Amino acid sequence: MIGRCLILLLISYESLAQTYVGPNYQAMGFTGTALQGIYSLTANPAGLVGVERLTASVSYQHHFFTADITTQAALLAIPTRLGAFGLAANRYGLKEAYDATKVSFSFAKQFGTQFSIGLSTNYHQLFIPNYLSTFSLSVDVGGQYHCGQGTIIGLHFSNPNNARYGQDVYGTIPAFIRLGASHPLAGVLVSVDAVYPLEGTLGGSFGVEYHIGDIVCLRGGLSTNPLQQHAGFGVDWQQFTLDAAATFHPRLGTSPQIGLSYVF
Repeated sequence: MIGRCLILLLISYESLAQTYVGPNYQAMGFTGTALQGIYSLTANPAGLVGVERLTASVSYQHHFFTADITTQAALLAIPTRLGAFGLAANRYGLKEAYDATKVSFSFAKQFGTQFSIGLSTNYHQLFIPNYLSTFSLSVDVGGQYHCGQGTIIGLHFSNPNNARYGQDVYGTIPAFIRLGASHPLAGVLVSVDAVYPLEGTLGGSFGVEYHIGDIVCLRGGLSTNPLQQHAGFGVDWQQFTLDAAATFHPRLGTSPQIGLSYVF
């Protein structure tokens, strides 16, 4: 009975689990639709055009601290003359009990100096030992528009084809629309997102990033449905970037994440 309840929790908890975001976006309240960088592979593929050199990243997240529920992720961004290519893989679940794996291939292209679009094709696998193993395919599409003075407006549509694992499987592939904006203000980057799940209620998120010199930055944010607080920091050292984040859920507890990126 306990095992079935745990599996139900793992499958139904969408906001932090099946919709994975990188540690810097997590620290900024799960925003990221109008941000750029390698972690756009977890938020809006159009932001991948902001990667100027070959970049790799690995991340680890421990959900709720007291549980053995974890997420591991590996990302690779490759800028070329044709556009930016990206490969992302993440695994969410409980060891030897439940695994939800997602592998994505992304491409982003910039048109002129103001507009970029991105597309991701995703492979989803759901595995429960001695119970089921199934898979599905989905796509993500996104766009970003630069309005001038550093302002970016982003739009991201995840799973518009409403892909599912099957009628006999109690498992969902999140489908939602996100609209976001970001703007720099004297050393502070402000980011806001509004999200509409196709099978849920409207939510929102807000985040800030404050740079202390050229090495350290502090991040914080809020998100709704449910109301959660977020905090984190980033450290740049030569070609390495260390990002750390934590989300504070009012009932389930704290979910910390750490990520390490390397620019070749």
